[in-house]
Amino acid sequence: MIQTKMLRCTKLLRNRQGTTLMDVIAGSIIMSSLLIPSAHLINQSRASAHRLDVRQALLSDAEEVIETAKISLSEPAAFSAAHASGIDTVNKHETTFGSFSVVRTQITADRSVLPARLVTIMVEAWYDDDRDGRLDATETSAALRTQFAAP
Repeated sequence: MIQTKMLRCTKLLRNRQGTTLMDVIAGSIIMSSLLIPSAHLINQSRASAHRLDVRQALLSDAEEVIETAKISLSEPAAFSAAHASGIDTVNKHETTFGSFSVVRTQITADRSVLPARLVTIMVEAWYDDDRDGRLDATETSAALRTQFAAP
């Protein structure tokens, strides 16, 4: 009995030449229900990876600026001038992403710890998408802050 049922099924399958329209529709629905969400996730992953690369590049720029500021402040005359009046500069850098990275450096005296002479170095870096020289809410940014004592 089982053999006759199997024989009938194999005969039906042999006579069938192709897929029906319903098979094609069902396959398309299944594939689209799998591919569309996965394509969306792939695009989100790419965007997140790009944002991470941009943020790491900004942090690298900011660290470089802080190290340069520390080197310049290691001279007693430069430190005294920065401690007395402060420094506020804005510089633009060409980046690997083809846009401009803007770095703002603020050096101010920290008078909360006396008699020590400290300065606070605040560096804010961002990609200036509209090239107006100001940090906007939509622009990616990174900020670092450190203190430096008198040499």
